[in-house]
Amino acid sequence: MRLERLVAERLGCTRREARRRVRQGDVQVQGEVVVDPAHRVGPEDVLEVGGTVAAGPPRLVAYHKPPGVQCTVGDPHGRPSLREAVGEWLDRGLHPVGRLDADSEGLLLLSSDGQLTQRLLHPKHGTRKVYEATVEGAVRADLGARLAGGVETATGSHAAELLGVDGQVVRLAVHEGKHRMVRRMLANLGHPVVRLVRLQMGSHELGDLAPGATRIVEA
Repeated sequence: MRLERLVAERLGCTRREARRRVRQGDVQVQGEVVVDPAHRVGPEDVLEVGGTVAAGPPRLVAYHKPPGVQCTVGDPHGRPSLREAVGEWLDRGLHPVGRLDADSEGLLLLSSDGQLTQRLLHPKHGTRKVYEATVEGAVRADLGARLAGGVETATGSHAAELLGVDGQVVRLAVHEGKHRMVRRMLANLGHPVVRLVRLQMGSHELGDLAPGATRIVEA
């Protein structure tokens, strides 16, 4: 990649600012000053800016997405999006791992590693996702069996594992990631979802991360 791009990713700045830093002799690659923004570099290269090593972006960041935020890097209608919420991570080269619909909240992973993203999202890996849904209607005793047997929705038949019920709060796990799948499954079983929170994706948990906050996690 071009040096200006790597500087921008490492510093979380614009390409224009990165070019300026390079041209003024403020950047060293592998211990040598380089003043050409188009100089070819790799993600493994040691980069120093202003005499300080500029580390690469983390491979994985956890974000607690609040309701109302669109899982896009911008929105033509001016609605809140990831650009406003986590723009500093996007500028460093991270991207969302899948999505949550705007009304849902909870764990959204951001990744700088395309292979890691593919592993988390590809259906053949069946990454386990845990949700907590607040629903309408009295929860029937056979809900677990009905979920395990598969529920017909507009996107096909999907199954889930019921982990627990506490009044109107249902906790369940799925291994697919179809758009609005959990909402559709529960609605088709007579339980429209009032609130949906993703608590876990693979081995990564939301934990006590506050709404709107991020934290670097081990990939």
